[in-house]
Amino acid sequence: MNAQVDKAVLNNIAWCRIICDTHGIIQTPKGQLWGLLSKAPTFYPEVITANKNATIEEVKYFIENGEVSSIKDSYANLDLSPFDFKILFEAEWIYHASISDLESIQTRWRVITTEKELAQWTITSDLENIIKPDLLKREDVKMFIHEKADGISGFIANLSDNVVGISNVFSVGYENESLWRDIAKIVSTEFPGLSMVGYEHNGNLTAAHLSGWKSIGPLRVWIK
Repeated sequence: MNAQVDKAVLNNIAWCRIICDTHGIIQTPKGQLWGLLSKAPTFYPEVITANKNATIEEVKYFIENGEVSSIKDSYANLDLSPFDFKILFEAEWIYHASISDLESIQTRWRVITTEKELAQWTITSDLENIIKPDLLKREDVKMFIHEKADGISGFIANLSDNVVGISNVFSVGYENESLWRDIAKIVSTEFPGLSMVGYEHNGNLTAAHLSGWKSIGPLRVWIK
């Protein structure tokens, strides 16, 4: 279980690294942390603990030298309240093994390939100006969309550390009860043989559990 969490954490850091690259933001990994000394893009943290041995002293470096307003405590084992941070939310890393039986795939799912499609995707998911067109050029990132007459859903998959990370899952206009089952099937088709990881909380976490995803460890996001 710990190995799965470690892979999920490193995959998430890889994704945040990609996003910062598309925004031209300089990254400053230090010790057992990934971090920035400048502001991160909206919805992204300035600091992420890269393993469970990360210390308060290492976090303190970024707090004292950077513009830190959000920290992802990947193993939920640090108390950042003495630095005037509070918990924004608690979540769980989730995992799904690759699926070999792929007979009933939703055919309406497709990969975003054009800037026009991406613009629609980002507007619908409230990620406009955050998810950049440069991502369309990457082979390790795929953005997916599913359209029906009454709504749109989507997600992003990024490949790193021999796992596929799932993020930015959304559904607008209708309740898609099969969303997390579809994700596992679609990703297993696009990235055969690779397990899937991500993190969720509240309703999305419940929906993922009901679709066969398993919790593998806790995390916390702190804000100032």
